[in-house]
Amino acid sequence: MAQSYGQLAKNHVGFWQVLFQSVSQMGPGLSAVSGLTAAASFAAGAMPLAIILALIASLLGANTLIQFAKKISSAGGYYAFVAHGSGPRMGIFTGWIYLLYQGINAPAMILFFGFLLRSVLDMGLGMNLPRWTWWPFALAAAGFVWYISYKGIKPSLRYSMVAGLIEFVVFVILGTVLVEKAGPHNTFAPFLPASSPRGWAGVGMAMVFGLFSFAGYGAAAPLGEEAKNPKKTISRAVFLAVLIVGIYYVFIGYASTVGWGLNKMSSYASLPLPLMTMAQKDLGPLWFWLVAILVINGTLACITAIHNAQVRVLYALGRDRLVVPERLGQTHAVHRSPFQAIHFQSVINILVVSLVGFWLGSFAGFVFLGELMTLSTLMVHIFANFSLTRYYKRLGEFRVLVHGIIPALATVLYLFPIYFTVYPVPNFPDNIPPYVVGAWIIMGGILLVRIFKQSPDRIQNAGLITGDTSEEITG
Repeated sequence: MAQSYGQLAKNHVGFWQVLFQSVSQMGPGLSAVSGLTAAASFAAGAMPLAIILALIASLLGANTLIQFAKKISSAGGYYAFVAHGSGPRMGIFTGWIYLLYQGINAPAMILFFGFLLRSVLDMGLGMNLPRWTWWPFALAAAGFVWYISYKGIKPSLRYSMVAGLIEFVVFVILGTVLVEKAGPHNTFAPFLPASSPRGWAGVGMAMVFGLFSFAGYGAAAPLGEEAKNPKKTISRAVFLAVLIVGIYYVFIGYASTVGWGLNKMSSYASLPLPLMTMAQKDLGPLWFWLVAILVINGTLACITAIHNAQVRVLYALGRDRLVVPERLGQTHAVHRSPFQAIHFQSVINILVVSLVGFWLGSFAGFVFLGELMTLSTLMVHIFANFSLTRYYKRLGEFRVLVHGIIPALATVLYLFPIYFTVYPVPNFPDNIPPYVVGAWIIMGGILLVRIFKQSPDRIQNAGLITGDTSEEITG
């Protein structure tokens, strides 16, 4: 029977494994057939422009994580960063919103996996499966992720590395073929807002799903207590992950647009898996099945990376006896994994997948959760940007560019897509996520007040436990 330890396995994973923790959560292959398709449904031919704006915002935002990671190594990730920068109360509040972000991120990807596998079997084999068959496929994915994360961090990261490398190579080749086949249709127009029927409003909503595709570079942060030389490893891994995956997204987005046809992108967004449709139609069944296998495998790697990040934040909050049950702060005697948090999140995954999937359907449910997840992660990043400035001023190491101007620019870019999720009011169910986030914030405020009244000592110690420091934090 498993026994409980208070710590994760230290100095357990190296640079490349940390790099692919971030890369895998961004899901290069998955985003090429899902996130970019969702972006195209709003921006149409200007989808590559939305991706570039999301890349710029993500690079600016990554600076915040990089600067914090140079000083703080914690399984709590953004929860610990904000606690050290803006005080324990704001840290707890950030951790609460992070739980919403990552807590629905995994279910979103699991929903997509169910949709993907059902669609691939229909497209490739003409099986015409009943609509509900996405559900057992989704449950299988949830079970796989539970098992591999339970066995420890190294097996899941090795899996992510292999899957990620193969995905990159094949999709870059596919994109190159599509660009070459486009011939004279290659143009600068996909990078202009005029190529979106809704102008900047369409680009703004598309940017939400562009940022959704980038959401994951911060997945390296919760490995702060398990990485070797974490203060260098995590910051370098995050920067490279955003840069490499960002260039890849822009290229694949452009190749998809010119390959399909700039003025036909509304029909592109109307299909379930348009990039795979192109591979099947233009390149033949061999390419279709190669892409299908890679996307299926890459989706599992993505879900695993998301799950790994989420359960470590649950572990950190449980260890600090905040917001979540204290038992979640336990680790397995053999695997040194946060097994109680893994069990807890796995149950949440299945519940959310089942409720949202049967309410909206697998793909529409995935898009709905994707928007909700993006809004919550943008709020986490905005809090972190503000906290970075305060933290470095308090240390006496403040630099205007990296600790002041860049975080402020990142915040402005994050507010741009947030605005367009509220006005003009999107159609149902895209109009619901802002209200869900608002309700979650109110719940977090109530919990914070309750903890402060009952156990003020817990508030003061929030985020204090890190992998290599015991510095005090002030509110």
